[in-house]
Amino acid sequence: MTDDATGSSSPAVEELHRFVLVIQQSPNGHVTHSWRPVEEFDLSQFRLQPRAEKTAGRLVLAVAARQRDCDEENRQCVSECMSTPIPRGFGHITTPDRKKGGKKVYCERRCMQPYLDCKNAQGERIQEFSTAGKAVEWLRRYRQEIVVGGIVVIAGVAFVAVFSGGGGLILVPALLLASS
Repeated sequence: MTDDATGSSSPAVEELHRFVLVIQQSPNGHVTHSWRPVEEFDLSQFRLQPRAEKTAGRLVLAVAARQRDCDEENRQCVSECMSTPIPRGFGHITTPDRKKGGKKVYCERRCMQPYLDCKNAQGERIQEFSTAGKAVEWLRRYRQEIVVGGIVVIAGVAFVAVFSGGGGLILVPALLLASS
């Protein structure tokens, strides 16, 4: 854990995918945030739902009518990456002490840009931050503007807003949410 700009501790960058970010406003108006281990949350209540396909009442090509499932594409990308040999020069990623954890982080980062491109192509606005401190600072100020299902990328890890209302905001790592 490291201290961020708000004076509260945040997980190390390589551990972000194992934490949920909770931002709350107290009755007196004070806004706080906390990074909580994902094990503390029942993710089944926040399961991703596929969007209903819309048709315009006339025949259209299936390719044009079907909306891409960016989350599924991302899961497949990470799965394919994990099942292929590591590129030359990246052998240090699966050292005996880190096992497959380093390779998983590598694959998630490698698949992040196609995921963001997919989301952007669908017109979904994505907020990106290079550090947890910058993200928390911005989210504390603009938490009410984030809609449920909105994507926030913090240091290369995609989070999905699963709750937004009443001065509160809960962000869950997209890969954990999609796999629940």
